[in-house]
Amino acid sequence: MKFHIIHYFFALCGLLLLATATDAQSTKWFKKARKAQLNIVTYGADGNILVSTNGFFIDTNGTALSDYSSFKGAARAVAIDEDGKEWAVRCIAGASALYDVVKLRIDIKKSTPLTVATINSAKGFPAYIMPYLSSKANVPTITKIEKAETFNERFAYYTLPVEVTEKAMSCPVMNDDGEVVGLLQLAAGEDKGKCFAISADYARSLTTTAMSATQDDYREILIRKELPADAEQANSFIYLIGTRDTATYLAYVDDFITTFPKQENGYTMKAEMLAAKGDLSAAEETWEAGLKSVEKKDEILYSRARSIFAKVQAGGELPEGWTLDRAVEDIDAAYAQSPEAVYKTLKAHILYGQKRYADACQLFLDVNKSNLRASSNYLYAAQCQQMLGDTAAVLALQDSAVACYTKPYVADAAPALLMRAQTLLSMNKYREAVVDLNDYEHLMSNSLNANFYYQREQAEMRCRMYPQALSDIERAVKMQPEEPLFQAELAAVNYRFSQFEEAAAAAHAAIALDDEFADAYRILGVTLRQQGKEKEAKEALQRAAELGDETAAKLLNEK
Repeated sequence: MKFHIIHYFFALCGLLLLATATDAQSTKWFKKARKAQLNIVTYGADGNILVSTNGFFIDTNGTALSDYSSFKGAARAVAIDEDGKEWAVRCIAGASALYDVVKLRIDIKKSTPLTVATINSAKGFPAYIMPYLSSKANVPTITKIEKAETFNERFAYYTLPVEVTEKAMSCPVMNDDGEVVGLLQLAAGEDKGKCFAISADYARSLTTTAMSATQDDYREILIRKELPADAEQANSFIYLIGTRDTATYLAYVDDFITTFPKQENGYTMKAEMLAAKGDLSAAEETWEAGLKSVEKKDEILYSRARSIFAKVQAGGELPEGWTLDRAVEDIDAAYAQSPEAVYKTLKAHILYGQKRYADACQLFLDVNKSNLRASSNYLYAAQCQQMLGDTAAVLALQDSAVACYTKPYVADAAPALLMRAQTLLSMNKYREAVVDLNDYEHLMSNSLNANFYYQREQAEMRCRMYPQALSDIERAVKMQPEEPLFQAELAAVNYRFSQFEEAAAAAHAAIALDDEFADAYRILGVTLRQQGKEKEAKEALQRAAELGDETAAKLLNEK
């Protein structure tokens, strides 16, 4: 019995000595670790507090880790250290809703960090749970790792045999060497008496990519996100983020310019946004800054030329020097640096704006000798020839535009078909025009209006395609029954078919819509005359004549 008592006494002493040694070891790094800890407060878009949680710095540049759940829906956040100093959370540098961690950038000149362990702790190893800042405890809670599970091949998820309160969420979990191994996470109901820790090294590894802009993990946090470290990825991120908030967009672009000062995209994005909102002087300053900073200047010159052209076309008051001549100078300088066909295309449009139609036409045709060959360039060239009054050249160029496609036509061919049909109509080539209009209808059947069917009916009447003409004008009337012109045309076509009752009804409908429509009275008069209603016919023709219809006046003199 004495032996057992003595054995128990020495065993107890050994445990006490171990605990004392462990406590002493932990106090070596505890005070320093304490300076890295943060109390983080998140706010909603309405300015109200959402959550108060914990976090800690992991480098000297203000990078910190915390839990994702406290940032969901947050529009702003601040970090507070043990001395009560407060700093704004500048942006989100990484986020994972699945593992409930977030990486932050905090506006601080220099931070005191914890060292993140790169080697996972194993089952049975000591673990030290740091107390949250407002806790009265001045030592960590000491325990041992009950379980260490690996995820994503190299990171650890720890189970600890300790129950903690919600106030301890995201407190750092340390190893013997004072390195942080994880962020504390609370247990679910079935894990009472335990808590967990997610690898701090995993949280540190989180980054933003171009696709982060489309991921719910990031979108559900309203605080601005850090741009990806790669310029191409960052550029795609800004495009994909799709914000309609000009201030937020410009903040992202400013980040891009700061991070990638030699990339022209940042300057063009910012300048074009400023120009679009009417701040032309700021836009000019941004283009000039870009021209001074980047080696490849052609994209900036192209951007400015395009914006000047758009503003001149839109009209209104412009700064001194914002002229089409200057736009030409910029685009010529851009082309001299990099002979891109897209620059030549813009110059062609600018020359058209200057009414230099022959030069513009030639440029559009030159572009079609490049990799940007397109039907639309022939159509633009045709428009130039139309302004020059050369109808034959217009039709030839429109033929080239249509020839860019083969039957069965695709929807992209629709503009060329419609424009050629209109030219053919102006040249009285009605049957050819109807063929193009039929192809256009096949491509655009879901977006045609009454005017289209009226226009085709007019062509069909002139080439004696009467059944088709009747069908088209009936469709026009059905689509827009309140238009008197369509009703009168329906009356005229029915008259042609000797359908006098239908013709009279349509003429009456046109007059009901416009009682000063001379054509409708004349058509009604001749229709009533065919029906043997001479008195009513004379009254209708008389009214048409009073409204200035010379044909009706002549008809009145006929027996």
